[in-house]
Amino acid sequence: MAEQEPTRRERYRRQTVAEIKAAAMAQLCASGAETVSLNAIARSMAMSAPALYRYFACRDELLADLAVDVHLTLADALEAAAGRKVSAASRVTAVAHAYRDWALARPHAYHLAYETTYGSAREHAADRIATAAQRCMDVFLGVVAEAGEPARALPPALDKQLRGRQGNQHRTPAAVRHFGLIWWSRLHGLISLELGRHLAATGVDAALLYRTEVEAMLDALRPRYGATA
Repeated sequence: MAEQEPTRRERYRRQTVAEIKAAAMAQLCASGAETVSLNAIARSMAMSAPALYRYFACRDELLADLAVDVHLTLADALEAAAGRKVSAASRVTAVAHAYRDWALARPHAYHLAYETTYGSAREHAADRIATAAQRCMDVFLGVVAEAGEPARALPPALDKQLRGRQGNQHRTPAAVRHFGLIWWSRLHGLISLELGRHLAATGVDAALLYRTEVEAMLDALRPRYGATA
């Protein structure tokens, strides 16, 4: 059965929602989630504030919707890096650096997705945020899984937890999921410290530290997976 064309009212609503989100994303990227204002968005669109609330019931709902878009945009960047026609080890490196490059170019968006409850699927749009965030994690797991599976056994309790969450598209083994989660958490930690300017006081070059960490993780991967650069 052919899908029905949207009505004029539906098209107008979609267009208005897109304009609201574009204005909100501009505010977010300029100065952070704290500055996103429904009243300011309404004024910029020549709308009344009550009219805008017909599209988003509250500011938190709008921020959660932005968090979905942020996760999806990041996933696009990671998938592009993972799709390069290079060796498995080089794809691991490419994804890791694409992750940092994206975060540094969009620090406020990264903060919304990974350092607020709006991006953690705990409040509004929980299902959509979880699905979008999983796309990002699937890329990390995918490039790791391409190189093989670790021989090291996991503790039974952790193995059970990881095997209970086999929703990603790669159907990766629990040991690969464990490696991917540890790898992602270490990279995220360095990026968060860099964005918060906490590394500046150490006198260490953040880019060099990140590159060294990626190489260290890759070195740990090679003996287990037999990956080659």
